Amino acid sequence: MLSDEVLEKVISRLTDRINKGNEYIINEIGKSIGQLRTITPSKAHQLAQLLKYGGSYEKIVKKLADITKLNTKEIYEIFDEVAKNDYEFAEQFYDYRGIDYIPYDEHSALKKTIDAVTKITADEYVNISQTSAIGYVIKDSDGNLVLRNIKQAYYEMIDEAVLNVGTGKETFDSALYRNLKQIGESGLRVFYPTTYVDKDGMVHQYTRRLDSAMKMNMRDGLMQLHNETQMIFGEEFDADGVEISVHANPADDHADVQGRQFSKEEYEKLQTEGYAKDYKGNYVDMRRYSKKGNMSFRPIGEYNCYHKVFNVVLGVDDPEYSNEQLEKINEENEQGFEFEGKHYTNYEGTQLQRHIETEIRKAKDNQIIGKASKNAPLVAESQQRITQLTNKYRKLNKISGLPDAISRARVVNYKRTSIKKLK
Repeated sequence: MLSDEVLEKVISRLTDRINKGNEYIINEIGKSIGQLRTITPSKAHQLAQLLKYGGSYEKIVKKLADITKLNTKEIYEIFDEVAKNDYEFAEQFYDYRGIDYIPYDEHSALKKTIDAVTKITADEYVNISQTSAIGYVIKDSDGNLVLRNIKQAYYEMIDEAVLNVGTGKETFDSALYRNLKQIGESGLRVFYPTTYVDKDGMVHQYTRRLDSAMKMNMRDGLMQLHNETQMIFGEEFDADGVEISVHANPADDHADVQGRQFSKEEYEKLQTEGYAKDYKGNYVDMRRYSKKGNMSFRPIGEYNCYHKVFNVVLGVDDPEYSNEQLEKINEENEQGFEFEGKHYTNYEGTQLQRHIETEIRKAKDNQIIGKASKNAPLVAESQQRITQLTNKYRKLNKISGLPDAISRARVVNYKRTSIKKLK
């Protein structure tokens, strides 16, 4: 079985490319604004036309197309490797039943299923990566959040810059500061056709960061691949039970069930009623973690759960983790740590890590677009925030003992700069 940690690293290769694409776009926007910053009004419109129609936007489109092509190719490779790994894990149960284990490359029914699920996932990624469906969220003059695809965002920033040409560097920087910062903080986002209504009754279009959409698309696709191939394996070797995968620092409601084997009947009970006995007779109850006190529960594999369920023949092989190992994982998670006056489980600590990492990336994107446009106030503010967040992150890791994942906050084109050089 490939661990969740391994799969997370695999998926990060794809999202890293997307983030590099975002950095490329904001850098191109910033450079264009920087070129207009000191030009005379008489030449501003001519330069604006060159920036719009002279290849800058086309370079952006090509960059995104190249990323999409590479990621699509890798999706097929990843899905093939995951399915092959799961099939190899199942070989022991075919052997136990005395059933012929067909070589992976010769199992036509299996390969057909894998190809179908992979194509759906790859096609969905291509659809959400179209330049007309992705862009940035900014505020209009009335303070309302509006969606702008890449072309609209790029053109409107140039038009805004042209309007402020000739006002002086400081006034120009002040006028462009807000929109530059908003693009940096927004990140490249997917625009969905669905809408939602906020507490004030306002209707909003739903958006999600493109890297987050990629993660969700991959996780959903891999979960579908896993479920469908497990159905094939289970039917072929007549599975009578399941084993739930394990990952470090699980959410409290699934901590007691991960790593355990259940009969088919007990697993069905766990999924429909929230409690069951595992194969060794241990009683588990996911309902006791209901925050509403109504005995509700979250089934395995649903509602942001990434545990996977493997078909097994009970009694053939012990679970991958012993009871002692599972108890140690849970004890360390619950013990947690104190940070800034609050107790966190290790699971909650990892969520705080992810939040700080995201904020650091936003600040770095702001610095990149600020530096490219020579907007000193935005660069100064961004670098100060990066320092504050990085110090908080280091303090969190030192106190918690959690693995340092600062690489998640890495932004390839970020490099600290002297404010004096921008003036």
